[in-house]
Order: sequence, then C-alpha cells, then structure tokens
Amino acid sequence: MSKYEIGEDADSLLGILEELSSIVENAKSMPFSASVMVNREEVLELLDTAQDIMPAEIVKADSVLQNVARVADEARDEAERKVAQAKIEAEQILAQAREQAAQLVAEHAVTISAQSEAEKILDEARMKADKVTQGADTYSDETLEELSDRLSAVQEYLDQIQSQVLAGRDLLAERIDHDAYAEDEYEEYVEDE
Repeated sequence: MSKYEIGEDADSLLGILEELSSIVENAKSMPFSASVMVNREEVLELLDTAQDIMPAEIVKADSVLQNVARVADEARDEAERKVAQAKIEAEQILAQAREQAAQLVAEHAVTISAQSEAEKILDEARMKADKVTQGADTYSDETLEELSDRLSAVQEYLDQIQSQVLAGRDLLAERIDHDAYAEDEYEEYVEDE
C-alpha cells in the first residue's frame, strides 16, 4: 500500500496525481524513444489508491455540487419571488399613481369647467343687467317725457281754466259793480220820487 490512505481529504487525490507526474518526469528515458521506464508496482499502487479515493472524492464533490445547485435554485427562486413581488408592488404603485393622476386631471378639468361656466354665467348676468338697466333707463326717460308732456298739457289746461276763472271773476266783478251802481241809481231814483 502507498503512503496515501483512502479517506483522506480532497488534496490526497491531487497528491497522488502530483506523485505520478513526478515519477514520469524523473523516470529514465528509453533511448531513441519518448517512452520512459517507471516502477510498475509503484505506479499501479498509486493508480489503485486514486481509484479507491476517487469515489469518495466524487461523492464529496457531487454533494458539494448538489448543495451549490440547491443553494443556487433557492437563490434563483427567492430572486424570482422578490422580482415578482417587486413587479406586483410596482404595478400597484403605478396603478395608484395613474388613478391619482386621473383624479387630479378630472378634478382639474371639473375646476376649469366650473370656472368657465361661472365666468359665462357672470358675463350673461352682466349683459342682462346692462340690458335691464338700459331698458329701465329708456323706459324711465320715455315715461318722464310722457309725464312732462302730460304735465304741460295739464298746465295748459289749468292755465286755460285759470284764465276762464279770472275772466269769470272779472265778469262777476263788473256785474257786482254794475249791480251796485244800478242799485245805487235805483235808490236815488226812488228817493227822488
């Protein structure tokens, strides 16, 4: 048996391969050939040991590879889960942002529409108020003119009545004076007789 024991750590297989390389490198060359002379028993013993060690080493390597694969699968699954969760959260955030933006746009549109409608109503009210004011002014002016004309007519009528009253009074005054004179004359006449 070799100085290498089965069951050593993974470095023992590498050690055996190094020793084989050393044996081949230090072996005596065959004249006129690339072949070398090696100790058959020593090389076979090293190869047997390597074959005995190799399954244990391969099992260890396979176990390590399985662990690596399992960890990689778990990491990939975790990464996929986190990416999926992040996508869901991003979609939710985007949906909320779109909803808020739409709501703000709608509120802004409603505000603009309301302001526009309010301005339109105010303009219409101002125009109606101006028309009513103009109409009232025109009506007032026409009514006052008509009243002035009527007052002028009434004044003329009153002036005529006043003139008639004065004429009537003058006539009455003349009669009264005439009747008084006639009465005085009559009394004088009666006294004279």
